[in-house]
Amino acid sequence: MKPARRHMADYGLAVALLVLLAALMLLSPAFRDPANLIGIGRQVAILGIAAAAMTFVILAGEIDLSVGAVASAAAVVTAIALAQGYGIWALPIGLAVGAGFGLLNGLLVVYVAIPSFIATLVSFFIAQGVALTLTGGRTILFDAEWFRQMFATGVFAGNRAAFWWLLAVALLMWWLLARTRFGANIYALGGDAESAGMLGLPVARLRLAIFTLTGALMGLVGMILIARIGNARADGAIGLEFDAIAAAVIGGTRLGGGAGSMPRTMLGVALIGILNNGLAILNIDFNTQQVIKGVLVIAVVLIDRWARGGREVPE
Repeated sequence: MKPARRHMADYGLAVALLVLLAALMLLSPAFRDPANLIGIGRQVAILGIAAAAMTFVILAGEIDLSVGAVASAAAVVTAIALAQGYGIWALPIGLAVGAGFGLLNGLLVVYVAIPSFIATLVSFFIAQGVALTLTGGRTILFDAEWFRQMFATGVFAGNRAAFWWLLAVALLMWWLLARTRFGANIYALGGDAESAGMLGLPVARLRLAIFTLTGALMGLVGMILIARIGNARADGAIGLEFDAIAAAVIGGTRLGGGAGSMPRTMLGVALIGILNNGLAILNIDFNTQQVIKGVLVIAVVLIDRWARGGREVPE
């Protein structure tokens, strides 16, 4: 690999993040306010956890389009449980809802042999239907200050609880990928599933575990979401899947599987979080923000292919 390409592959994302930070600081005094910069860490907690889970899925050569709907369904069920006085038992209930949908995805992919794109799209519609049925189109209110303190509003060492949940999940997922046989097997599965099976790797169990873990993390995302705003809606996390995929891809996770890392995904999360925050402060309308993020993803993918010597991009 040529030196310029090697440096771009290794440091391009970090440089892009620093350039974006510098540009927004120059354009907006409100953006460079210390309180705003600290707040970005709290704002990206939900996206960061979803992107961490999505990295596992994409590394395995799969995709999950259901994460936003599953997080919404888990949020609704958790809020209903809290409203009905289930107390601490609302937590395993919410996690179980997320894990259940994740397991459904895994079963459809492994045993029904449906491509993950279709299987998770089916789960998206089912989870959305469940959430809409349970809410009847209404907002679910609950009164549980302990819950909000635990997952969102509590402050420790100057940061909100949501940030610490993101940090804990990111560290756990990094450890699983970088330091365990489970992580090595995920890379092997994404690199060449057929060869992984021939080598004796438990391909079916790996896929089931990845999708189930992703679903459980969406249960956690649903809890953080409703803890932040104090209520639950059927569409509370719809669209999260696209930002999660974008963050993972911007971080260098290959859509074909087998290449990527958790630290780089977190850089992708930071870039999208900073971009979202900066565009909102600059009063850029939502539709234009979506266009900008789309162009950014395409640009990063093309630059990454060039930097790594991919044949898809001409010299």
